Amino acid sequence: MFVSFWRKSYPNNRADQIICAINYEMREAEGFRIVRNITEANKAKEDGKIYVFIGLEGLSYIGKDFGKIERLHELGAVHGMLTWNEENELATGVAGNPSLGITKYGKKAIKLMEELNMLVNVSHLNEKSFWDVMNIVTRPIVASHSNAKRLSDAARNLTDEQLIAIKEINGLVGINSFNLFVSQDESKQDLTHLVKHIIYIAEKIGTQHIGFGFDFFEFLDPQGMSSYSNQDTSYTKGFEDASKIPNLLMELRKAGFSHYEIMDMAKRNWHRILHEILG
Repeated sequence: MFVSFWRKSYPNNRADQIICAINYEMREAEGFRIVRNITEANKAKEDGKIYVFIGLEGLSYIGKDFGKIERLHELGAVHGMLTWNEENELATGVAGNPSLGITKYGKKAIKLMEELNMLVNVSHLNEKSFWDVMNIVTRPIVASHSNAKRLSDAARNLTDEQLIAIKEINGLVGINSFNLFVSQDESKQDLTHLVKHIIYIAEKIGTQHIGFGFDFFEFLDPQGMSSYSNQDTSYTKGFEDASKIPNLLMELRKAGFSHYEIMDMAKRNWHRILHEILG
């Protein structure tokens, strides 16, 4: 579950609504359990529960009130992004001024997140903010849903230099199946070209630094999609929703990835970095 506090209008109210919804829904959801580390995740699995890590997709909600980060952490948040695509009190996202990066409040937020053993996520940052983060953090970070910019020039995809920097800090890149991140050419927004991103990134940084971060949006109608894209759909053809994940695993085997490498990308790499950061 990813808790998104990025709405441009009334982020405070929106965040409070989401928190209330989580608290209410988890009381009713007997098959799920919010967990804060891998030990709790393994216990939930033993108990027959689906375990949920809460993430914060943007922190415009907090403004300069860092106590809110601590309260969100107490709720169960284990990772966070400073911004969605916008400029805020902490940092600048890909839709903001490319010359602006992390603010002094953003630096303070990152240091607090590390003190709380929260995972820093850079997927929505612009490149200036990305490099500012890399100069601040002392622990591995993730780009939870970003692909290779060399294969698709989407603003949120990563340059080769960014990919290598994530590898050097022992971080993780989550492969994104949102069609524009796979290709800017609609005729190439398919499973074959999604696999090409995995092959390309693996050649640059190794499979041990790759995870899955598919960012499925199949529930959005064309009107909802207009907030994100000029296309009517978000999905990669042949990989429309989570039910098609076995198709990807099969294509990865055909591409020459071993069973061990595939399981690393599908699960173990995420567990490794969560275990390292969360303790």
